[in-house]
Amino acid sequence: MNPKIKATWDKLKDGYLTKRDEDRAYAVDGRERVGKSLFAIQQAAYIDETILDDGENGELLPRITFSQEETLKAIRETKSTPNETKCIIYDEAFRGLSSKSALSKVNKSLVSALQEMGQNNLVLFIVTPSFFLLELYPAVLRTNALFHIVKSKKSNIRSFRCFNEKKKNTLYQIGVRKGWGYYVKTRLKDNFYNKYPGGDEFENRYRKKKLMAIRDSEPEQVGRTHKWMQQRDNLIKILHFIAKWKQIEIVRALTKEGTPITHEQVTKIIGNSIIKTEE
Repeated sequence: MNPKIKATWDKLKDGYLTKRDEDRAYAVDGRERVGKSLFAIQQAAYIDETILDDGENGELLPRITFSQEETLKAIRETKSTPNETKCIIYDEAFRGLSSKSALSKVNKSLVSALQEMGQNNLVLFIVTPSFFLLELYPAVLRTNALFHIVKSKKSNIRSFRCFNEKKKNTLYQIGVRKGWGYYVKTRLKDNFYNKYPGGDEFENRYRKKKLMAIRDSEPEQVGRTHKWMQQRDNLIKILHFIAKWKQIEIVRALTKEGTPITHEQVTKIIGNSIIKTEE
């Protein structure tokens, strides 16, 4: 573990938050399959090893959550003590969501979670595909830092960049105005290993719970999401090739209206278009 990050967690361990009547929240973001959930688990397990345990009634990893309801339940039933600091991970908070109303619903649940967790002196890691999906309150006013996770395509090495509270807030303000991007410089960055705390036994339990969560959400999302994505892609092609919009203008407009998309995604959609060929 990076020594500076380790030193930060050492200060939070062993009941520090209860003694000061405080809490902490950290955003962890990155693209699919880069290891953001793994990174969050590594950090949380260092602070609180019991996050790797199943519940007393056999509940599978009750403090690594995949839904709004599960997260609120974990927060309400977990409390740090003067000797132990407890962690919760809200894993992939925005997975599979596309509509503005769905994004707003998750953000409202995050506000509720962040308001309640202060009473129990907890540490919450919010794992999300993008920091910019968070609304102002969780992104700027309540999270203490942002960890942006990346993975090298050539070497497959995973690494993080850490933005402290001030830099994170500046990053959010720039992103809202100019489209998503990580333009703020930070010196706190390092690689991390592709190893689960708790070894293979924990990894198997974690993957089992994650698969169950994905399957539970698939039936109601697959058909709707597929049709929605086709409509989005067609709109992007029309805006670019017929209305002559620049790619950055498309990114900003869709993101502002609650349909977040990256510049890379727009480039790929335009590159696969047949409209340009026909012209």
